[in-house]
Amino acid sequence: MNALASGLLAASEGESSNPIIPEIFEVVWGSIAFFILLIVMWKFALPPIRRAMEARTERIQGDLDAAATAKTEAEELRASYDARLAEANTEAARIIEEARAQAEEVRQERLAAIEPEIAERRAQAEADIDAARERAMAEVRADITSIAVGAAEQVVMASIDEAAHAQLIEDYIERVGN
Repeated sequence: MNALASGLLAASEGESSNPIIPEIFEVVWGSIAFFILLIVMWKFALPPIRRAMEARTERIQGDLDAAATAKTEAEELRASYDARLAEANTEAARIIEEARAQAEEVRQERLAAIEPEIAERRAQAEADIDAARERAMAEVRADITSIAVGAAEQVVMASIDEAAHAQLIEDYIERVGN
């Protein structure tokens, strides 16, 4: 208050005014203008600003609610998808197991159907082997007989000593072998 009074006193005396302290009339008119603008803003500008803020808040809350709803629906959809996927996997495993069982059944049926043919072919192969063995034995017997007869002819044809006899047999075996 002293500064204000000294400012008034200085203004009336004609001294130069202080640039930091405004004149009293400026303070009064500035205060009146401030309060008029405050009342006008309070009355006309504040309600639309509040409505805009409330609308924005409601819109944001609505977006948050919609996002929460979408998230819940997505989780339900994922749970449903997971359940269907598990069901499909179970069904696939069941189908695979049925296919394996059917394949094993078909395999057993085919083995049972082919078993007589296998036994018949085995018996035929054994018979062929026995026949081949008999033929080979007959050929060996014929060869041995032929060798024995040839050796006997040679022995009968000439009386020879032991060394000549061994040489004669070796020559005959070599001739029959070729």
